[in-house]
Amino acid sequence: MTHLHAVEPEDLDLMYIIENDMQLWQHASTTVPFSRYTLQRYIKESTTDLFRDQQVRFAIHDDNDTTCGFLDIINFSPMHSRAETGIVLMKDAQGRGLATIALREAWEYARQMHIRMLYSIVAEDNIQARKLFLRAGYRESAIIPSWLQNGDNTQNAILFQIS
Repeated sequence: MTHLHAVEPEDLDLMYIIENDMQLWQHASTTVPFSRYTLQRYIKESTTDLFRDQQVRFAIHDDNDTTCGFLDIINFSPMHSRAETGIVLMKDAQGRGLATIALREAWEYARQMHIRMLYSIVAEDNIQARKLFLRAGYRESAIIPSWLQNGDNTQNAILFQIS
């Protein structure tokens, strides 16, 4: 069963909750809240064409076909045939293997799009995410010193790759 689907207008409420969860911002590049209007426009205007938009967002569905998170393929570089991936699941959906399945499905999608590599940059202390990427077949390929800013402190990051 495929767990990745195109984002639908029905996913707006969950997207709004996740995008505006300030505790998640440290794992991404978000610095301001998103309005419902902005997210509605994103859903409406997205072509879901990786080559056109240079990114694609998938809704992650559980076995009951309920949206429980999102997986992004971003920073797509056709020239280098690589893209970055990020994933977030609601807490009540974690621990059921859905994130591992979603990352594997994203890799299958990427290969169909002739992408030779997906990568993710994970905070060194994010043990849960590090284990997830390893389970999904990624490998730790580099430590990036002082990559992430957290208040006045910096933190190392781990570059994960699958190819």
